[in-house]
Amino acid sequence: MTASKYYFTKPYNQTNINLTFEMDWYNEGQEDSIEIFQTNAAEEVIGIANDFETARFAHKEYNCSIGGNLPKPICTDINYVFYFFSGNPTNLSNILSWGNSYFAKYDNNSAPFSTSELYYNTNTFSKSFFKIDLYDLPDEKSQTNYITIIIPTQQGSTESATLTTYLPSVQVRKPNFKLDYVGDKEGFFIYWLRNTNFFSANTFYMSAKFFDARDGQFTKMMNTPQSTFTNGGTEYSFDGQKYFYYKVVLDYSATTYQIFDHTGVRAGTSTNPINWYEYVNP
Repeated sequence: MTASKYYFTKPYNQTNINLTFEMDWYNEGQEDSIEIFQTNAAEEVIGIANDFETARFAHKEYNCSIGGNLPKPICTDINYVFYFFSGNPTNLSNILSWGNSYFAKYDNNSAPFSTSELYYNTNTFSKSFFKIDLYDLPDEKSQTNYITIIIPTQQGSTESATLTTYLPSVQVRKPNFKLDYVGDKEGFFIYWLRNTNFFSANTFYMSAKFFDARDGQFTKMMNTPQSTFTNGGTEYSFDGQKYFYYKVVLDYSATTYQIFDHTGVRAGTSTNPINWYEYVNP
C-alpha cells in the first residue's frame, strides 16, 4: 500500500496543529432533491390519491300518521307508486287511464302483463325493473347522471288476481313500493361519495323509467299525469324540467336524504308518496 507522508513542524510550546481544508457545499441537499423529483414525477404519472369511499344515505325519518288522536310515530320508509297507461293514446284527458297495476302496462299498446307472468315470476316479469336516475341538473341537454338506483319488480305490495276459474284468487305484485331498513329495502339507500372535497354537490334531480323485458324498451315516467294538461291542449308541451323530476337533497352530516316535488313539498312519505306516471309519447 502506498501512503503519503506529511511532516509538520511546530514550536515546542504549542500543543495544537491547524490544518486547512477546502469545503465545497455544491452537492449539499442533492439527495433530498432527487426524492422530491421522484415524488413529483410519480404524482404526475399516476395522479394524487383521492378519497372515493362511499357512504350509505338513508331516507330521513318523519312523523307518520296512524289516524285518530294517537301520537305520531317516527317512520323512515320511502314510498314509490307507479302508474301505467292503458287508455287510448289519442285521448289523454282521463286520469283513470293510468293504473297502479302491472295489468295496466301494455307492451306497445298490444297486451298487458298476464296473471301467469306475475304469479310465476317469469323472465318477462322478473327481468323487468324500475330505473331511478339522479342528475346534477334537470336540463336534458347539459345534465350528467351520477347515481342510478334499481327497484326490482319482485318487491312491492300485492293485489288479487284470477289465475284460473278453477282455483281461488292469487296474490301478484303491483308497482307500489314501501322501502325501508327491513323488508323491501332494495333501492332504499343512496350510495354516494363520503368525502366532499372531490365533488361537493348535495342536490340531485331524480327521473324514473321502467324497463319492460318483454320488448327490451324503457318507458319514461313523469311526476304528473298528462291528463292535467289536456284542458289547454298542452299534453305534450309542458315544462319538462318541472314535471319529469323530483329533487333529492343529501345531508352529509347525518347521511340521510329527502325528496321534494316541484312545488317544494316533501315527497316519499306514507301520506305523500313519490308518484310516477307513464309518459305517453306524441
